[in-house]
Amino acid sequence: MWHLLVSPKLELVEASATPLGEDTWRVRLVVQNAGWLPSYVTQRALKNKTVRGLVAEIDLPAGAQLETGTAREELGQLEGRAYKPVVPSGWAGWSGDATADRIKVEWVVRAGAGETVKLTARHERAGAVRAAVRLDPPGRS
Repeated sequence: MWHLLVSPKLELVEASATPLGEDTWRVRLVVQNAGWLPSYVTQRALKNKTVRGLVAEIDLPAGAQLETGTAREELGQLEGRAYKPVVPSGWAGWSGDATADRIKVEWVVRAGAGETVKLTARHERAGAVRAAVRLDPPGRS
């Protein structure tokens, strides 16, 4: 039971689409490791390269185009809470990265309003998260 409680765990923070112009959207996916251990679990696995990194994928509707980015993005590893200092970030001498447990990927997509893109982030040790984002202009539901 203890191993399950400390394991890395992917969590969806944000899945959104922002209009950039006519039929052009910035699609954003933000995920974090909500687990205590980092996604690679042990330093040895990281050193020996026996664990793959986080992968994010976008699945476009028929007729849509990916303007920037690739359909499959390899994003590396995410830290957990295990190796984070307990010192508040404002203290002198501490320069830790407060967001090493979180990662963002963005794509620019050309598709019609009302279409839906599907997003997936997965890691072999931290699990997977999925989201469907509807491409709607602001003020439209």
